[in-house]
Amino acid sequence: MNKVTKILCPLILGCIALSLMAGCAASTAPPAADGGEPDNQEHPNSNTSLGPADMVEVVYFHRAQRCYSCKYAEEGTRYTVETFFEDELASGKLVFKVLNVEDEKNAALVNKYGAFTSSLFINTVRGGVEHIEEVTDIWLVLDDNNVFVEVVKNKIEKSLKGQE
Repeated sequence: MNKVTKILCPLILGCIALSLMAGCAASTAPPAADGGEPDNQEHPNSNTSLGPADMVEVVYFHRAQRCYSCKYAEEGTRYTVETFFEDELASGKLVFKVLNVEDEKNAALVNKYGAFTSSLFINTVRGGVEHIEEVTDIWLVLDDNNVFVEVVKNKIEKSLKGQE
């Protein structure tokens, strides 16, 4: 990969992430039948701690055409999950998935998470209630291995403890 591509791809993704963080505060869940908040979702800005999660899903979505940054994000997330959450993975308390958003067989999960491109989501499940959060911070720390790992690790730890 040439030097220009290595520089431009993270910059473009960073700009996309910043615009998503600034302009997109809508819930990724479909609306409830009565037009209010969905019954199976916590409010995305909830700061309450309801205790440890029953399960946490870490889901990384990607497109078929992948750049350096997209591959880096998947590899960094995989490393973090497998290195620091081995026991949780083994027990099933933590689930890690990597899915192609363009693959038809993933359509239901793509819709559930509201994914359309390379994205990392953490779904904290407690008492049958799901709280899906997109982790956009990762795009701002690409190529800084230590910071990237800390961002992902901290998000997962907070989800497992119920401190979204």
